[in-house]
Amino acid sequence: MSTPPYLGLPPGARRVALSVAAGPLSALEADPPEDVALRGEVICVPGFTGSKEDFLPLLGPLSRAGVRVLSIDQRGQCDSPALPLDTPYTLRGYGEELRELIEQRAEAGVPVHLLGHSFGGYVARKALLMGPALPLASVTLLGTGPGAVPRPAADRVRFFLAVSRVLNPVVGNRALLLDRHPDPAVQAFIRHRIRGNDRRSLRAIARWLLTEPDRVDELAATLRRDGLPCAVLCGADETTWPVPEQRSMAERLGAPFSAIPGGGHSVNVQQPELLVEALLAFWAKYPVSEDEPAV
Repeated sequence: MSTPPYLGLPPGARRVALSVAAGPLSALEADPPEDVALRGEVICVPGFTGSKEDFLPLLGPLSRAGVRVLSIDQRGQCDSPALPLDTPYTLRGYGEELRELIEQRAEAGVPVHLLGHSFGGYVARKALLMGPALPLASVTLLGTGPGAVPRPAADRVRFFLAVSRVLNPVVGNRALLLDRHPDPAVQAFIRHRIRGNDRRSLRAIARWLLTEPDRVDELAATLRRDGLPCAVLCGADETTWPVPEQRSMAERLGAPFSAIPGGGHSVNVQQPELLVEALLAFWAKYPVSEDEPAV
């Protein structure tokens, strides 16, 4: 779980509701300052137990660099409404919603980059694999892996599945001391997020984390088909998918790889400045037109 260091929004950022077929999705959106040209947009997709606030530290520096940031709560996460009780959560469903959102955002004519963190990387991959080419400028996989999480992370996911059968998520969160934070406002937000996360969604995601097959070769073929640039980033102290496993995934994808110093699984909140630097450097390598560099 990524814990935001603070909750205040930077200038130009706001909370928005996005309209997709399955219902609204909650998001944070940050525009560049008026004196900075809009050069691109990035859609940020959070992971297991996460939310749009996982990327809050990126909003200010990316928007100041001319990149609009859209950070979403996926279906059943935090402030995004859950699916009806008679509708099961599927990885395909998550991928379809992301595809719909990407196509909507691309209609504005601004280059759209995709950033998937942890389980969000599974969703990004599913969105790419399940249909024709998406109107994307690039995709970045952040702190995610080629398939199911290995031990010891897998043991933590199994423990969650066992505990969630008998304990209310908020009670379990408190029992594990996961909502401890020096800022009472952040503590309250963590409890709000746990309450907001649909338990059916959490349990479905946990099962996918334990069973998702290696689809790297399929993804590599899709990236080649679509001519889509891809990067793999993680924290140098990553403990969910080991750094060597993510480096190997990048090699199989033919993608650049970087392990960011001082960051673990949640490098997006642990080393946001270094992550922004790496993202901007990656995006700058790929021009979006003959006379203007990409971001």
